[in-house]
Amino acid sequence: MVSLYHYTDFNAMRGIITNGEIWLWNLRRMNDSQEMNYFIKELKAAVKKTLEPEQYAKLECLFIENLKDFNKLSSYASCFSEYSDDAAQWARYAKNGMGVCIAFNKELLEKIGLAGHAPLCKVNYSENCDGLEIVSEIARLARSDCKNDAPECREVFNRLVTSSPLFKHPSFISEKEYRLVSLPYNVSEYLGEPHFFVEETNIKKYYILKLREVCESLSIPYHELFTQICIGPQARVTKDVLADYFASTGMSELCDKIKLSECPLRRF
Repeated sequence: MVSLYHYTDFNAMRGIITNGEIWLWNLRRMNDSQEMNYFIKELKAAVKKTLEPEQYAKLECLFIENLKDFNKLSSYASCFSEYSDDAAQWARYAKNGMGVCIAFNKELLEKIGLAGHAPLCKVNYSENCDGLEIVSEIARLARSDCKNDAPECREVFNRLVTSSPLFKHPSFISEKEYRLVSLPYNVSEYLGEPHFFVEETNIKKYYILKLREVCESLSIPYHELFTQICIGPQARVTKDVLADYFASTGMSELCDKIKLSECPLRRF
């Protein structure tokens, strides 16, 4: 059985395990400033390599016409790693090791994501887009005399936009990330109305994937979605307290899945 790991704090763990919800956050507001844009930039560069200089203007027009609303679009995602008990993940996403890491059954997560309109996808960290099929498709359009807003152009660029959340700058490769990710188009149509998390200095928009409800609709026992609960290396929570908490919330099946991190992370 393969697991994927979600590093977070204990309050978010309560929302996921007890409330049966996982929140999908705006990718454009995450720690990678090039989210979604990296793929567009690298794809355009890859296409340009295959063209003659006199075809560059048509390429520019294709991108301008078909991506004029791109910066208004956002995908929403919840992120997972292939790595368990990883120091970098603890530091970045679990309150510097004071949080928790929830291990999910990958196979079940894939089924839930597909049914919940947020499919589970692996992130690509390629340094360039050379060799992708869509590169040759756009190059063909740039060499043709078709109109920039022709239906075939729209279709190709719609696929480009849909793929953009799945490519990240290679400097993030150490995260080995998977995502439950929404399509950039018509997010509310598939995931319901947005919610808003209000902080002292910010308001963050998010959508909810109702894990427990989707499990029930697929006849998946909810507790089987979770393969391990790892308490962070700097957390103040003990195994006994976390087990008591799970038992009190009707999730006693998780009590035997609790472990303590073995990561020697030091908090500064």
